[in-house]
Amino acid sequence: MNRSVRVELNWPAENTVVVGERHYFVYDRGGAVHVIASSCAHRGGPLHLGEVEDGRLRCPWHGNTVRLDRLCARAAAVIQRGSRVIAYLPAESDSPATDPTPVVTNAIVLAR
Repeated sequence: MNRSVRVELNWPAENTVVVGERHYFVYDRGGAVHVIASSCAHRGGPLHLGEVEDGRLRCPWHGNTVRLDRLCARAAAVIQRGSRVIAYLPAESDSPATDPTPVVTNAIVLAR
C-alpha cells in the first residue's frame, strides 16, 4: 500500500522539504506554487541546486535541462492559502524503520 505524508510549508520562508531521503522543492511558476521532486531523472542530481534558464531547469551534475512546465505537470498536488502550502508527498517506503516525518527548511538555491 502506498502511503503519503502531509507536508505544510510557510511559503516562501520555507521552500524545501525532505521526506525520508527524498528532497522536494517549492517553485512558483506564474503565480501557481508547485512541490517538485528534486532528483534528476538522468543521474539523480539535486535539481534544487540547478539554474533556471529560459523556462528550463539545468541539472548541476550533468548540465542537461528539463522544461519547467513538464516538471510542474508531474509535481505533487498542492493547496495554497496565502503563504500556507499543503502537499501530500509519497512516503519513502512502508517500512516502519523509515521515518516519514517531513523536515521543512529554507535551502533552495535556484539561480534567477
